Amino acid sequence: MSKETFKEFIKTKPELAKAVLEGKTTYQKLYETFDLYGKDSSVFSSFAEKEIDQKKSSNALQEVTNMFRNIDLDTIQKGVIGLQKAVSLIEDIVPKGNNSSNNIPPYEERPINRYYED
Repeated sequence: MSKETFKEFIKTKPELAKAVLEGKTTYQKLYETFDLYGKDSSVFSSFAEKEIDQKKSSNALQEVTNMFRNIDLDTIQKGVIGLQKAVSLIEDIVPKGNNSSNNIPPYEERPINRYYED
């Protein structure tokens, strides 16, 4: 196979050029594979699958950013204000200084030699 046919093949498969730029492979290895197995080798399809996986992950990131863009901040603010009002109402209802643990007298240890309250 000639170099010109390999160049045309690389132009049709940009994921191979990207793999070379990222350092995953070299043009020499790709050319040898192309020369031995032809353009329909499964090696070339594995680079395409990796490219598709990367596109899926970037699409997921775009979906997340779009989801955050569609959030209505006014609605969230109204919800937070409602929660603050509910918490302040509960704080007003529950007395702050009256805990049941405060009404218990402190523990006094009895002397060891006294068995009865003599």
